[in-house]
Parts: sequence; structure tokens; C-alpha cells
Amino acid sequence: MPGQGTILKAALCCICLGACGDDARQAPAAVSGAAPPTTRGEVAGGPTTRARIHPSLPEFEFTLIGDTTGGPGASIRVERIEIRRDSAVEPDQVIGGLATDTPMTAEMPSLEVLDMNFDGYKDIRLVEFRSAGPGTAYLHWLFDPPSGKFVGSPGLNDIPSAHFDPVRREIRSDWREGATRYGSSIYVFAEGRPVLVRQEEKTYQAPGTYLFEVKRLVDGVWRTVEQRQVSEQPPESDARPPGASK
Repeated sequence: MPGQGTILKAALCCICLGACGDDARQAPAAVSGAAPPTTRGEVAGGPTTRARIHPSLPEFEFTLIGDTTGGPGASIRVERIEIRRDSAVEPDQVIGGLATDTPMTAEMPSLEVLDMNFDGYKDIRLVEFRSAGPGTAYLHWLFDPPSGKFVGSPGLNDIPSAHFDPVRREIRSDWREGATRYGSSIYVFAEGRPVLVRQEEKTYQAPGTYLFEVKRLVDGVWRTVEQRQVSEQPPESDARPPGASK
């Protein structure tokens, strides 16, 4: 019969082998429990806009990542924008550090793709938040062809409700101050930024009567180039005397 020393050694060996066997089984469990490779469907979990920004470039995808709220006033608190080229899995660019309250309505797209500096390449803008007044606040990024990336434009961010006219190559912003003063500001792009070059203002002095002024930037100096009193005519239907036929 084996001695006690032999039996003790055999027991110790079995204990060690059992421990090693447990470790060998637990390691695969840790690997299988790790997060699987990210798929496109999981990454692109938010609203996605697809557009071709230039004929020479593939289609781009812009995905808004953030928390959404439902109901009639649905919105998304955008934390970042993931930009992909040609349906790639990994983003080509991530614009982060955002904290918006972007409405999600059919009337107002959350993200727009359009040429804002008239260089032939489309750019992007995102509604930053709902405005209590007539204007809408946007965040803008211009496409930079040399780097292939979208670069923020603080100058455009300062222009409320900008409208882009590709024919005149102008940016127009309509605004209102109080109940009696309305106007439009016209910008052009110069040296990579929007420059205010024209102001049109209506200042109401009495119901139906306003002072119309036009100011232009001439050689770096603002000059009034037009000023006149205007009386608004009532609509034709309201101008007819009661009982008159059409």
C-alpha cells in the first residue's frame, strides 16, 4: 500500500489540477461576456440624414446621438454627431461636446445639408434649441475640402434663422425687435466668414405707416442709401365698400 506521504502528494496534485481546471473554464466565460463588435445598426441609433455633399465624394451619413423625448414636443438632446462615408461602420468624424434641445418635427428638419458658403460643397447645420421669438438658433459646420472634415463656424452661429441664396451668394436673416421694428440683415462670405454688408429696417410710427431705411457698408463705413415713409395699402377685399360686388 502506498505510504501516507504518497497519498498526501496525490491529494495535493488533484487539488491543484482542479483549481487549474476551474480557471481554464472561467477564462472563456469572461471573453464571451465582453461586448460584441459594434455593428452599424447599433451605432446609428439616432436620426440619420444621408446626402451627397459633392459629386466627387461618396454619400455621407450624419447620425444624431443623444436622448430623445416623445410626445407632441418631441426633441433630441444631441450629444454628438457621427459622420460616416459610404455606409462605413466606423465614423469618419465625430463632432462632440454638444448639448442641444433639438426639435424633431416634420416642419423643421433637425439637421440640414446645404451649401452655406457657396464653394460648391454642402455643409451642415443643426437646430440648437427652440426659440420663443421668430428666429431659430442653429449650430453650423462648413466642409473643409483639404482636410475632408466639417469645421465649426462661429460667425454663422451668430446669425439667427439664416437663409442662403445661392444665386446672389448672400445670406439673409430676418429679425424683429419689439412690435414696431422689423428688419433684414444681408451677409456675404469674405475670407472664410460671413460679413454684414446691408441692413433693411422698417420702423412703424403709426398703424399702417412705417419708415423704411436701407444701409450699406461702403468702404468700411455704414451709409444710409435709402430712406422713405411708406403707407401700407389695405388688401383689395378690404378696400371695397360694404355690399359691393366682386
